[in-house]
Formats: sequence, C-alpha cells, structure tokens
Amino acid sequence: MFNRQYPQLRAQNREWFKISAKETKEGELVGEIELLDAIDEVWGLNPSELIAKIRAMKVDRIHVAINSPGGSVFGGLGIYSALKAHPAKVTTENMSLAASISSIILMAGDEVFQRENSMMMIHKAWSLTAGNSKELRDTAEILDKIDTQLISIYANKTKMDPSIIEGYLEAESWYTAAQAQELGFAHTLEYETLQAKSAFDLSIYKNTPDILKKVMNENLLEKARAEEDLKRNSMQKEFLRRRIELAEYL
Repeated sequence: MFNRQYPQLRAQNREWFKISAKETKEGELVGEIELLDAIDEVWGLNPSELIAKIRAMKVDRIHVAINSPGGSVFGGLGIYSALKAHPAKVTTENMSLAASISSIILMAGDEVFQRENSMMMIHKAWSLTAGNSKELRDTAEILDKIDTQLISIYANKTKMDPSIIEGYLEAESWYTAAQAQELGFAHTLEYETLQAKSAFDLSIYKNTPDILKKVMNENLLEKARAEEDLKRNSMQKEFLRRRIELAEYL
C-alpha cells in the first residue's frame, strides 16, 4: 500500500536516511536522524533497516529531520510506531517537505517543528491493485482501515474532530508551515529561512502547489541538462577513442 508514491518521485543519487549520535555539553546523548527520500520498501529502500536502528538507539533524545515526498504507508507507520515507542524524547522537524506518509512520521514528535518555508501534505491512502470484484472490494476495505489509522494519528496530534481530518485527507490538503502550526500539526514554527525546494517529482499529486511545481520543473530541467552534458561528453570520448584506434590501425 502506498500514499500515492511511485518510484519516479524518488530523488536521485541520495542516501535515503542518515543516522548519528552526539553528546551535548550537559552529557545528554542525542540521536540524529535525517529522512531524505521516499519511504519505499517495494523499490529497495526498506524502512525495516531504520526501524531496527531506532530501536537500538541508546540516547536521551532523538531529533528527526524530514524532507520526503512520502512512500509506503506500512513502512511509514512502522517508523512512526518505533519513534513513539522509544523511551527518549522525540523531536521531529520538517526541513522542506513532509508529504503523504512522511507527514505521519512528523506527528511522532513530542515536539514538532516546521521550517518557515516548509510544506506539509496529507491525503487518503492510495494503492495499485488488480483482481476480481471481490479482491478490489477487499483492497478498498483495507484502504478505509488505513485511512482510519491516519485520521486517528492526525486527530490525536491536533485535537481536531476526526470528521474534519477526514475531509482534509479527502481533499489532498497542502499546508504552509504557518497553516500547519495554526491547525495544530506543528508545535513551533522555525523562522530560520531555508529556500523552499523539492528534489522530487510531485506531479502525481493532484493539488501540488505552484511553487513546488516551479521548483520541481527547474530541478527536472537542471537534471535533463546534466544528463545531456554527460551524454555529449560520453560521445566525445567515444569519438576520440575511435580516432585513436583508427590512427593505430593506419
């Protein structure tokens, strides 16, 4: 099951998560986790590895920095549960984008921070499926149950009525950091300005904000130019190699 997550949404050539630990001047041990990509066990980025590392962390506090377009709903719920079950105090922070199931991971924090230019998106669970009418109805029932779980998590964090949350999910709702704070999704708005950006192709989502579409298109154009330069350099090297071979033959 996915929260509208396809492989093309993944950022390219990036580690999907980083984890480290440090000791403060007060002797407090702090675990640092960075979620930097799609949460997607189907395409090889198995969240079980991160869940195991979270459970093994012997720290007093955990700080989770998020920039993710979403991914596997079960993988994300597993990460959320691992963070909630950990005895350490958990702080989560939306660095740029917390969309789909990654917004659920954001809710795992005892404190939730959002950077001023970050964005958050929530929506109903989505799935690719095939089968007969009974199998499709069974899938729909599973999706309904997943949505109930998601609604419960958002409602517990915001103290909003679950029916209101359900409406937000149905609409695929995007929130600025200020809006997320106003609705109770985030406790604190961090005013250190970071450039709003997304390294992910978010075209699959129906309500992607124009600013993210613009940045997304710029990133895709930059990537296309880089690939064209790489292709051109490769062709030049191949041409040179053949000329050398021809010279040696003659």
